[in-house]
Amino acid sequence: MKYRKSEAKEYTREHMKGIWAAIPCPFTEDDQLDEAALRKSMRYYIEELKIDGFFCGGLIGEFWALTTEERKRLQKVVVEECYGKAQIIAHTGHQSVGEAISLTRHAEEVGADYAIHINPYFAAKGDRHVKAFFTHLCENVDIGVSLFNSSLSGVTLSPRLIAELADIENICCVKNAQSMEHHVETLRLAGEKIVCSEPSEKNWMINHAYLGQQVFMSSPEPYLYQRPGKLIIRDYTRLIDEGRIGEAKKLSYTLTELRGLFEKWIMEPWKAGTLPIAYLKHWCALLGMPGGGKVRPPLLQITVPEKEEMKADLQRVGLIG
Repeated sequence: MKYRKSEAKEYTREHMKGIWAAIPCPFTEDDQLDEAALRKSMRYYIEELKIDGFFCGGLIGEFWALTTEERKRLQKVVVEECYGKAQIIAHTGHQSVGEAISLTRHAEEVGADYAIHINPYFAAKGDRHVKAFFTHLCENVDIGVSLFNSSLSGVTLSPRLIAELADIENICCVKNAQSMEHHVETLRLAGEKIVCSEPSEKNWMINHAYLGQQVFMSSPEPYLYQRPGKLIIRDYTRLIDEGRIGEAKKLSYTLTELRGLFEKWIMEPWKAGTLPIAYLKHWCALLGMPGGGKVRPPLLQITVPEKEEMKADLQRVGLIG
């Protein structure tokens, strides 16, 4: 560990910055964890796209479809590839608090910078139950723990509850996948206690330039929109940091068509209740990223007509040749 438990909040505030990505989990054709493809992808993300940090094993990473051993192996491989180059927040969510503690301790042991836990998604249906879950989890681990406020869990944390949970010693962050209104209220109530991140690239310009959000943590847009030598998200973020807001806005607006395609292929299925991981993985494949085309049941594979339509879309906006 790079910090003591009592230092988790301070460490996170100082170090959790920049552009972070939520990454998929690649599988081989015979449905095994594809470590070679994962390592190659990690090196591409870090060396070519200059991504600062990684959310591994979350919703994008199909955590529900992985065995506990696969989840632990995924954590270890990602940490090995990031060591000394980028930060890692490992998703350790589980409906069993005992398994959540085991996964979190493993993330701590292999060298992850932080752990993150989706809202408990079965028995915890009220604020008291959610608070009891996170209190017990955090009492039994030393690493900084982030909240992952995704309504897909079946539970949504209110800004008030996030502020209460932020009083726990090693709760250090929230990835708040909610509306901007919810995010602004969360910043008001909890922003001085923990790092608050709303994970939508289309809002990052406003969040970073005007609302003081220090980290983009995290989504697939950093590797879906950017190519080597054309790091638009990174570049407009740098312009914001330099106080060149007008230039940053102009550069940000160049992503408008890509944002439309992201809405079509990723967000519209997501809003309809279908996790769009098959579409995301094929988008990655069209960009030349290795492996990861398969998804595990109950998700469905992308169809041939859908593949052709997505390829035409990405060609039309000039993302691929």
